[in-house]
Amino acid sequence: MASFFRDARLPQQRVVEGVPFPAVLVPSARAGSCAGGVDKFLAAVRCERASRLEPLVRDAGALLLRGFPATTAADFDRAVDAFGYEELPIVGSVAPRTNVVGRVFTANDSPPDQKIPFHHEMAQTQVMSRLTLSECCCRINRRGCWSGGGKICLLRSRCAE
Repeated sequence: MASFFRDARLPQQRVVEGVPFPAVLVPSARAGSCAGGVDKFLAAVRCERASRLEPLVRDAGALLLRGFPATTAADFDRAVDAFGYEELPIVGSVAPRTNVVGRVFTANDSPPDQKIPFHHEMAQTQVMSRLTLSECCCRINRRGCWSGGGKICLLRSRCAE
């Protein structure tokens, strides 16, 4: 059976030890125009999680899913659930966060004029998660720059290099 997902490349990707980072998946021809909406996407996540998605995360260190119909915080919460990972509650974070829906929180509610230093999402927790799921709801402008926010993704094992 053909995959719902297709490998893609982005200009911002880097090759780390022969593997593109992050791995990027977009809808395949089988996914069509994502007819069936978010439910079809979530079914594909459940179906291909162990065989396709988790190996990409393990090998590349990060996976970017792009162009899928999960467009709201509620959709993202359902996608997190579809991956089937145990929740690690946010406890003790000094960053002000708001619970949007379910397991979806804002990244940081600090006022826009306050600088946020470069940091690791799990830096202030006593229990480290195996992975972190993030969504960026900010659009990229014509020049490829984030307009109003964004998420930097890097391999923590290579941070000090």
